[in-house]
Amino acid sequence: TYETAKAAGLPLELLNFNVELETAGGHTRAARLSLDSLAIGKLVERSVPALVVPRGQMKTNLLGMSFLDRLESWEVRADQLRLRGYP
Repeated sequence: TYETAKAAGLPLELLNFNVELETAGGHTRAARLSLDSLAIGKLVERSVPALVVPRGQMKTNLLGMSFLDRLESWEVRADQLRLRGYP
């Protein structure tokens, strides 16, 4: 979200919201950027492509395929998301 990007200290004034998206909430635009690193627990990935939507457009952050595709495996079971990185 915009709010999370701001809290992380990303340079929001440099973002160009030129990527069109269709979400469950409808149509919006997003800005493309690359995260130096993204860590979830012990999993750390570097140079992860990401999108930021304008302020107030989303209430929660989404973990996308640009991160999940880098893992050895991932699965959803009931109310759990299980992530397995490469050794």
